[in-house]
Amino acid sequence: MAKREKQLPKEFKKYFWDVEFERLSFKKYPVFILERVMRLGDVRVLKWLLKVPKQKIMEVVKKSRELDAKTRNFWQVVYGK
Repeated sequence: MAKREKQLPKEFKKYFWDVEFERLSFKKYPVFILERVMRLGDVRVLKWLLKVPKQKIMEVVKKSRELDAKTRNFWQVVYGK
C-alpha cells in the first residue's frame, strides 16, 4: 500500500478530472478515491481495488452516499456480503 499512499497510478487521472490529480493521496483521501474509482473504473481499476483491504472497501460500500445501487451490489457480491 506504500506506493498508493504517495500517488495513484497515472492511468487513473481520467477519473479525477475535477481535482489536482498530483495532490491526491490514498492515505489522505481514501473514501473519495474509492468512491470515484468504484463508480467509474475499468478492469485496470478493478485489479487495483482488489489489492485494497476488504474492510476498507466494505466500509465505503456500507456508508457511501455516492455509490449507486448497482455498484454497491457488485461489491457486496464480490466480497460475499
